[in-house]
Amino acid sequence: MELGREAAGRLKPFLVVIISLVSTSASLGQEAKGPVNPNIEILRLHWEKQVRLPRNFDPSVIPTGGALSDPSSRTSVGTGTISPVDATRAATSAQSAAAGSNNPFPGTPGRLPVFYVYAIKVKNLGPKAIEGIAWDYLFIDPKSNAELGKHQFLSFARIPTDKSATLEAQLRSPPIRIVRPTDSARSTRPKLIERSVIQCVLYADDATWKNSNARDGVCELLKNSKALVKRRPR
Repeated sequence: MELGREAAGRLKPFLVVIISLVSTSASLGQEAKGPVNPNIEILRLHWEKQVRLPRNFDPSVIPTGGALSDPSSRTSVGTGTISPVDATRAATSAQSAAAGSNNPFPGTPGRLPVFYVYAIKVKNLGPKAIEGIAWDYLFIDPKSNAELGKHQFLSFARIPTDKSATLEAQLRSPPIRIVRPTDSARSTRPKLIERSVIQCVLYADDATWKNSNARDGVCELLKNSKALVKRRPR
């Protein structure tokens, strides 16, 4: 019995070392799992503000039999604050008025709808063709590193291996929603950091890559949205 206890006592330090090694290797294995590279290179990230005419506005509507008048002589339309719906109605009424008058040029709405177009140019570095990408456009304060704005998009385009494509999405929302500073404050304010995060990638074989920090269900939403886009009539 005493010999057995002595042998057990000699083995205890070795058991501790072995257990420690196992624990260390397990923790190293967990750290190595990190986010897998989606094999996508972001080449460019930008946004722009666009002012557009309503869809049903057609300046080519010219009544037959009427005399052309000088467009510079017509009264300009006021610039009151109106909604996009009112702008569309104004464009429609202007077309109707032009069709029944001597002035063939319809008046443009006083206030045109504003859109913000967000775009990302990516290159496929992986072995499989890409069908869709879920991505975020972030605006970060360079001083505090705080996230001031985030826009989430689902984009669909076939991007073969070693090819690039520009994905665009439009919103009525500006990059950030904050109070505009005065001219003096705007001149000293640093430019926001613009960054994109790839949340999920959908490949041509319906396989997906998901960012380890992505929100739940983003890949499922990307897949389902692709099916809806395919079924949508052209």
